[in-house]
Amino acid sequence: MLIESRKAKYITVDGRELIIFSSNDYFGFSYHPDVIKAALLAMEKYGCGTGGAPGTSGTTDIHIKLAKSIAEFKHRPYAVLFPSGYSANVGLHQSLAYENTIIFSDQRNHPSAGDGIKLSSCDKKVYKHRDYDNLEELLSNDKHQRRIVTTCSVFTIDGAVTDLKRLVELKEKYGFLLILDEAHATGCIGETGRGLEEVYHLEGKADFIMGTFSKAFGSQGGFIAYSDESSKYLKKPLRPMSYSTSIATPSAAASLEAIKILRSNPDMVAKMRENITRIHTKLQKDGLSLNEPGRHIVNIYYESEQKTSSIVDKLKQNGFFVVPINIDDRSGLRITAMSVHTNHEIDGFCKILKELETK
Repeated sequence: MLIESRKAKYITVDGRELIIFSSNDYFGFSYHPDVIKAALLAMEKYGCGTGGAPGTSGTTDIHIKLAKSIAEFKHRPYAVLFPSGYSANVGLHQSLAYENTIIFSDQRNHPSAGDGIKLSSCDKKVYKHRDYDNLEELLSNDKHQRRIVTTCSVFTIDGAVTDLKRLVELKEKYGFLLILDEAHATGCIGETGRGLEEVYHLEGKADFIMGTFSKAFGSQGGFIAYSDESSKYLKKPLRPMSYSTSIATPSAAASLEAIKILRSNPDMVAKMRENITRIHTKLQKDGLSLNEPGRHIVNIYYESEQKTSSIVDKLKQNGFFVVPINIDDRSGLRITAMSVHTNHEIDGFCKILKELETK
């Protein structure tokens, strides 16, 4: 499949404009006029690329402002920027490599966390997905000097949310470092979109927050936010940051503007979640096989990959684009909502899915 153009919720494929219901661009910031303007102004002033790593010619005043802005957004004094969320996750886990250290990783963490753990050469144990009793059992039997627990706040495939309250209780009991991967949480959960800590009113409890600008903020790049206390655990240099060319300045400027807009308009978070709730409620009423309610990613499950593929093709014929998934040997669709989707578009999308289900 070749995407010929994309404008927030609209993409063009094979000459046909489709409404996308599988984008991580949750607020449509990638095509927001103020975001585009900020990127164009930065391009005129700095050019397309930075031409260097952060320690050479790759740091502009915009990069400094972006790091400060995302740190404040995450209630932390510090943040560092990476070329991507993937490299941020790899760099963070790799940098925590010390002797007599073990990392406990959720079974469904993103592959970038797994790659970072491999590069760290630390011992590793995987606990069952969101099974905190299993995690506690592993912790209680462990004798390593330093222990680290790493988890997504919101999991990529189905939007499942981590129980931070339970993790903090375990953290206080067993004294581990806590990493939250907030790629799909940043902007999307919490009253103002600040993530899992805001949901549980436990700001500052994670030692490190990793995230990306490529989803809710509609641009590109990654970040790690942390405190003074946490900074002492980071080995320098953070290799994927220090030895990669910096985020292109237009992308940094776009992210900076997107954060500014979201901070001024927290109702965008409520609108996105209202839209995904509307989708889930309608599809559940229509009897489709879905994941749990209350998540900002909806999965529809079908009996076979062939059925899923047929549904994807028929949705395209009716003007909609979705992404197929496979999870736990189940085939289906991964559906997301954007704050810019209208009720009319959502109702039309759900109507087609209901009709296809009964055929």
